[in-house]
Amino acid sequence: MSSLARLLIADDEALVCIGLQSMLKWEQYGIEIVGTAHNGAQAEEMIDTLRPDIVIIDIKMPIKTGLQVASSIREKHGRLPLFIFLTSYEEFEYARHALEVQAINYLIKLELTQTMLEESIHKAMATLDDLAQAELHPQLVYRSNLQGLRDKFFIRLFNHLFESQDQYRLQREDLELKLDAPAYVVCVCRIQGPESVPPRGDKLVALCSSTVQMAKDTLSATGESYIISLDLRHFAITLPIFNTEDKAWQQKVIRQLQDMATLLGNYFNVNIVGGIGGAITDPYLLRESYLAARKALREAANVQGFNLYEESGRSEGETSALEDLFSRSEIRRAFEEMDTQALHTLISGLIISLEQQDEWSIAITDAACNLLYMATSLLADGDNMLEQIFANEPEGYRAIYQKHTIQGVIHWLVQFRDGCCALLSSKRHSYKQQVVRNVQDYIHTNLDRKLSLNQVADMFNFSPNYLSHLFSKTAKVNFVEYVTEAKITAAKEMMQRGEGRIYEISQKLGYESAFYFSKVFKKIEGVSPREYMQRLESN
Repeated sequence: MSSLARLLIADDEALVCIGLQSMLKWEQYGIEIVGTAHNGAQAEEMIDTLRPDIVIIDIKMPIKTGLQVASSIREKHGRLPLFIFLTSYEEFEYARHALEVQAINYLIKLELTQTMLEESIHKAMATLDDLAQAELHPQLVYRSNLQGLRDKFFIRLFNHLFESQDQYRLQREDLELKLDAPAYVVCVCRIQGPESVPPRGDKLVALCSSTVQMAKDTLSATGESYIISLDLRHFAITLPIFNTEDKAWQQKVIRQLQDMATLLGNYFNVNIVGGIGGAITDPYLLRESYLAARKALREAANVQGFNLYEESGRSEGETSALEDLFSRSEIRRAFEEMDTQALHTLISGLIISLEQQDEWSIAITDAACNLLYMATSLLADGDNMLEQIFANEPEGYRAIYQKHTIQGVIHWLVQFRDGCCALLSSKRHSYKQQVVRNVQDYIHTNLDRKLSLNQVADMFNFSPNYLSHLFSKTAKVNFVEYVTEAKITAAKEMMQRGEGRIYEISQKLGYESAFYFSKVFKKIEGVSPREYMQRLESN
């Protein structure tokens, strides 16, 4: 950053403020302390007037807590300032709220060292640089929610929600997922205990999210692995296998998982048990290993550690039962077009089919889960919408995983159906606008690619015809015209900044040739790229 970043320190203990001011030589970090505050109201007022870039603030302060200040500031000013929280209390609940307001870090006062503060400041400064870069070149900034998109990718993979292998390959490449090991195996894990954490509520949410995050950090050190949360008590791990000629990989995987479980147990006082599926050489078929792992976990209900299940997949009867209960293509169309009448009819038909079943099976829960995953994948704000629908459930919409009776699944489906139809009816227009905004953001962050309608539709799980119709109706311009105008605008900005010759700019924007780029440019601007650059030089 070219100028000093501005820092505000807020703590109701004067000695803490003094200590923080003297703990580091702030100018060496490119930081200027612009003030100190001693209660929450004063801190918020100073943030409004001084507009600092970074705020180090105590969580528990008079008048307003640090968390209340951060929440209020986020609504008023957006992403800045960045917050680093201090507290005397090591509580999961505080950590969870700190994450909700996008805190840079959460530090315990009694454990605070110069090194810990320095690490937080380095992280804050790096974030400021990233935000400044995003402001200057938004089209070059990669998606901020890459991890969330990758989680959805594996959810789709585990639940057979890709329309084709082409769509699977496209999203895999777009999310920079290599998946090039000789084979992969899926393990489904359950978090058990501790007794000190209630079976529901904020502390459970914080405990389980922290446990999964540490599992990610632990296994990432051992190589390429992918971990996603399934519900508050379960998560899935996808691990690479480099030698499938014998069964030696099984013992290696078990050791990896046991080492992870030991670390999580020591840190969070939890017990981790799991089921391990079979090795799969084609990642597109990881669903087989996932289903086998789930079955192994069910069979290991009272077993400590990790249970292997080598026969991938499920019985033919279970698969056919699932397909009979679930009409994926029709429900997909209903979600895509936000056709609430069709959605209500289709889910009601599923409920009637379930009422005719003799006994519960995992296929019945799978049918409901497929609806859940289609909603989160196909609706622009699906996760938040489902959180609203199941706001009164302790585990939110993930409560479906705990339903082990037909009536329990039916009750969940009724709530899902009625909530989806009500929200989509009231927000249909705004949801369509959000979808188009998401597509536009994708276009601007991928201008270096050849952005065809089919390719982008696959990326967002839409049919090309529907996306084309939705884009034209909502954006008031057709898809191809929007992409062309976005690329030509980017080209003009590159020319103004002197970022290369005409053929280099055409390559950067994904054009097949400089000749075709020049033809498109002249059609839009009325002059050739060379004439446009000559005008810039003459001016």
